[in-house]
Amino acid sequence: MASPVIDELEVTKKLIAWGERAAKQGLDLSVDLQPSIDKPQQMQRLVHYVRSGCPPLTGIVYDAKTVCGILGFPNNCTEEAPKASDGEVVVWYGGWTLGELVATGKVCNYLSKEWEGWKAPAGYYHTRIPVPESDRMTHDEQVAYLGRSYPALKELHTPVGVTALLVHFGITGEDLLNESFCRCAEVLPNGFYVDLYVLEGCVDVSRDCGNSREDAVFLGAARKS
Repeated sequence: MASPVIDELEVTKKLIAWGERAAKQGLDLSVDLQPSIDKPQQMQRLVHYVRSGCPPLTGIVYDAKTVCGILGFPNNCTEEAPKASDGEVVVWYGGWTLGELVATGKVCNYLSKEWEGWKAPAGYYHTRIPVPESDRMTHDEQVAYLGRSYPALKELHTPVGVTALLVHFGITGEDLLNESFCRCAEVLPNGFYVDLYVLEGCVDVSRDCGNSREDAVFLGAARKS
């Protein structure tokens, strides 16, 4: 068991390193952090934001040309790319099956191949991957939370989620999930849900641990434009 003194020293070192880097980005620690100390609601929002993987604060749009260029698919899109709201990632999805996405060599499917026919209607999707603060909930609790917090969104279809994760990583080198899991809409016959996870630039498609509360299992959500 680690010594409490050693643990406190390690935490202090991390806080000092964080402060030094934040100061280089223009944060005035003596002023800008005080509101999060004085106002519990602001501290709560800050904690939730960090725990959710620090999702983008401004919207991101990946148009059809960008998406098809990353995935190597022909671009047959005739739609104009919509604007993204804060925190959204808008992505073109061309109606590709899970099997077609696996064939790019950038997706590892750990489910039965019989599910590689999954697909969704083609179009632009406004996604939230993951839905902030949606971990530590059962699937039913996540869906109820989604309805309260983002009523316009529905559960994320697996091929749409795979597309968004692949393209975002291909452009930025960043994992939208920040090493967490994303639960999708599709349900397997045994009652398990589909999880997405990014590992070394590839998207893993697997089943989750059941309808349980897990620290790092968030819900994914989207709406078609």
